[in-house]
Amino acid sequence: MKKLRVALVALCLALPGCYDFDFPLDPKPQVAVDPRLVGTWRCLGAEPSIDDAPANIRIERRTQTTTHWAFESPAADGTPEKADFDVHGSSVKGGALLNVLEVGEKANGKWSFARYTFISPDILRLQLVDDKPLEKVKGNVDSLRKAIEKRRDDPAIYIDYCVCVRVKSSPEPSPSPSPTP
Repeated sequence: MKKLRVALVALCLALPGCYDFDFPLDPKPQVAVDPRLVGTWRCLGAEPSIDDAPANIRIERRTQTTTHWAFESPAADGTPEKADFDVHGSSVKGGALLNVLEVGEKANGKWSFARYTFISPDILRLQLVDDKPLEKVKGNVDSLRKAIEKRRDDPAIYIDYCVCVRVKSSPEPSPSPSPTP
């Protein structure tokens, strides 16, 4: 994930804005949290290399309509790199999109929009809405919503971010039998 973050930062420097929007699609959460998202996920970037270590995403429900996403990936020196996000859904024609806001000292106050799909119940695909194709409508929430709804199924407005596998809770270890006297 570190290489993925480095690649995304490099891409952000090359593309003005880089998946950044000045506002969410809905300022107040409108969509109930999808319970299938809640839990811990082990993720690889969309184009991982053999050396990439997986990252973890822990998704916790905060309210009926909001979640907190905690990303953690190993850094080169062994200390974890962390990023925290507050996330809520917006209903758009054709489905829901997630409004994602990084929180904490690294935060830039910009929003990203994410689309998720379940490849199977325990495999999650995350894509980010690319702001480049929406540049002309980026400053107006109503125009942005209409443009996204019009192009909801257009793969050109999405960038693959990562694919994740649900981390299963390990069963409680059974007590070992006591020795017989």
